[in-house]
Amino acid sequence: MNWQQLLSQARIRWQRFMYGRNGADQLTVFVLTIAVFMALIAGVFRLPYLQLIYYAGVFWALYRTLSRSLVKRRLENQFFLHQTRKMASWFRIQRRIVGDWGTHRHFKCPNCKQRLRVPKGKGKIKITCSRCGEQFSRRS
Repeated sequence: MNWQQLLSQARIRWQRFMYGRNGADQLTVFVLTIAVFMALIAGVFRLPYLQLIYYAGVFWALYRTLSRSLVKRRLENQFFLHQTRKMASWFRIQRRIVGDWGTHRHFKCPNCKQRLRVPKGKGKIKITCSRCGEQFSRRS
């Protein structure tokens, strides 16, 4: 038996073992990331109680990955994604604002709080909100 056949058989066995299990999802990856971060802090500052957080995180991520209770794990992941959606959206908006610094300015509509993007360097302009139709003046 050559090396490729051995790897192929190992991959098939792993796939059979994982069939019907949850596997790694976004919550599991987040938990593992926090656990590794805690292990690094525990190692640098010699804080043994942070290592307990690391071990608990790794155990919980392993439990979630190997769990056969798919409905419960998917509901947990959906709850996590729902809770982090606003924060992820805020970071996405901030990245776009930083990318537009040279060419555009961003304003919020005073009426409906819609974020509006206007070109830079046009002087004082009248901005019309695309959502509610409110007009207001700002310097671009």
